Amino acid sequence: MTEVTYTETQFAPAKRLLDGEIKIQAEQIIDQNLVPDLFKLIPSVILVLNKERQVIYSNDVLLETIGVSDRRKFLGMRPGELLNCIHSNTTKGGCGTTENCSVCGSIQAILESQITKAPIAKECLLTVNTERGEECLELSIYAAPIKHDFTLFIVRDISEEKKRQMYERVFFHDLINSSGAAKGLISLLKEITDINEARELSTYAFEAIEQVLEEINSQKSLRNAENGTLNLNLSEFRVKELVEKLVEQYKKNNSVTCPIEVKCDIDVMVFSDVVLVRRVLNNMLKNALESSYMDTVTVEGIKKDGYVEFKVNNRQYIPKDIQLQMFKRTFSTKGEGRGLGTYSMKLLGEKYLGGYIKFVSTEEFGTTFVFGLPIRKVQNQAISYFN
Repeated sequence: MTEVTYTETQFAPAKRLLDGEIKIQAEQIIDQNLVPDLFKLIPSVILVLNKERQVIYSNDVLLETIGVSDRRKFLGMRPGELLNCIHSNTTKGGCGTTENCSVCGSIQAILESQITKAPIAKECLLTVNTERGEECLELSIYAAPIKHDFTLFIVRDISEEKKRQMYERVFFHDLINSSGAAKGLISLLKEITDINEARELSTYAFEAIEQVLEEINSQKSLRNAENGTLNLNLSEFRVKELVEKLVEQYKKNNSVTCPIEVKCDIDVMVFSDVVLVRRVLNNMLKNALESSYMDTVTVEGIKKDGYVEFKVNNRQYIPKDIQLQMFKRTFSTKGEGRGLGTYSMKLLGEKYLGGYIKFVSTEEFGTTFVFGLPIRKVQNQAISYFN
């Protein structure tokens, strides 16, 4: 470990103790029996942190989780560094010292417990680096003060619970609503005698049923993408035609109250998976429309350096604390059981389609999401390492 005592920080204090001081504290934990034997039996990661948020003790669960046999290898590290958080090495100060750390439930729990001298429980949405690339974790965090200004820090992985809540939300709420709309239209058909009106209603009913199937297939694709079993179906298609059909679908939707402006004059043939591309674009447009109220949403397509770049803009500004959590799985401002939209855009658009997803949000120009799609997609680029 590098012996650094102070560095700059954008959030939590960056000060660390040197290796020799960490060793003394680690020995103090054992010598004074501050850790009950019961902790060795609990199937959660249990750490003891010093005032500088550095690890001075761990139970055996951590050793098994990260595949380390010698505790000395992680003494002095911070929790985010142990878990390989993607932000833990972006600054010299390490875990807790970036702007992104200001919205981390783990850091928040530790600091609040240190200040209030009381136990604090929070949830932490973490993106970590693994051998398979970036993965998302949802963690339950418990931080409590103990002797010598140390902090008892308990971590439990609740990723599976959160994913189950997500899929239950989709199937118990979203699909029921969509199915209800289709059922209502079909019920009206029974009472209509005018053939032209019946044809019009049957068209709407067919589209409503198609929407239900699309939602089911979308969730199936996302699940397969996370499991690493999603296969690409590559073909050539026209970008302009794809965008225009998607926008036209929303213009027919009575629940959409804001204008949609299309600026996609490029006539480019793209070789990729048209279904997945449509799903990414659909999420971009859906999110923009849901937060636009009566303002115009703009959909733009341009050709740029071997890519087709799709841009969807609305006039709403996203607060900074929300921006910092935008692509985290299960994070949402819309309530419990939501949050897969932007996460799936990132997963499908980058990991499978080989493109890039980004956004910019300012009070002056609103929010623009950008999806860069390679004009020629190579099959063997389709690699997923999400669990």
